[in-house]
Amino acid sequence: MHYLDVANSPIIFILCAVVILVVAVQAILFIRKGLKRGRELGMSETTLKKAITNSVMLSIVPSLPIIVMMLALSVPLGKYFPWLRLSIVGSAVYEGTAANVAAQSQGLADISDPGMTPNVFVVVMFVMTIGIIWGIVFNILFMNQLDKFSQKAKQSGSTFVPVFSAALFTAMLITLSMPYVANTRNLESIVAFVTAGLTTILCNYLAKRFNKPLINDFSLPIALIVGMASVIVYAQIV
Repeated sequence: MHYLDVANSPIIFILCAVVILVVAVQAILFIRKGLKRGRELGMSETTLKKAITNSVMLSIVPSLPIIVMMLALSVPLGKYFPWLRLSIVGSAVYEGTAANVAAQSQGLADISDPGMTPNVFVVVMFVMTIGIIWGIVFNILFMNQLDKFSQKAKQSGSTFVPVFSAALFTAMLITLSMPYVANTRNLESIVAFVTAGLTTILCNYLAKRFNKPLINDFSLPIALIVGMASVIVYAQIV
C-alpha cells in the first residue's frame, strides 16, 4: 500500500475533522464568553462588533503563510494531515521543519523522498504532533514566572530581555536555515532561500519608501510564493 493511500483515506479525514471541529467549537465558545463579558463591563454593541471585525482583519495576514505551507505540505503528506496541523497549534516554519526532521531520522532525504512508506508517514505524524506540545507545557509551568521576570526587567530599565529575545530568535533562524543553505548538493533550497530573502528586503524597502506598512505585513507570504516560484523557474532552466 502506498502511504498516500493512508494519508488521503476517509479514516484520516474523519480523525482530522473531529479535532478541527473541537477547536472550532472552542473558538465559538470563547467568542461568546468574550461578548458576554464585554456586555457585563458596559461595552456597546458597536464597540464589540468593531473589536470582532478588527480581530478578523488582523488574522488574515498572519494566516496567509499558513495557507501557503498547508498547500505545499499537502503534496508529500496528503490532503488531511497538513490541514489538521495548520488549523490548530503550530506554525508554517515548524510544521515543515518537524516533518523533514522526522523523515531524515528514518533515513530519507526529506518528506518528498520517493522512499516514503506508511510506517515513515506515521512517524512524521507523531513527531509533528508531539513536538509542538512542549511550548504549551512550558507556558503552563513557567509563563507566569517568566512574565514576572520580564516586568521586573522592564521596570529596572534593563536591556537584557530584548537583547536575549533577539539573540534567541536569530539563533532559531540560523538553526532552521543552515541545513538547507549549507547543502550545496541541493541548490534549489539555496535558490529559494536567497530569492525569498531578497524579496523580504525589497518588501521592507518599498514599505518604507512609499509609506505603505501593508507591504511589510504581507512580506512573508510574498517571500514564500516568490521563493517557490524561483525554484520552479530554476528547475525549468537547469
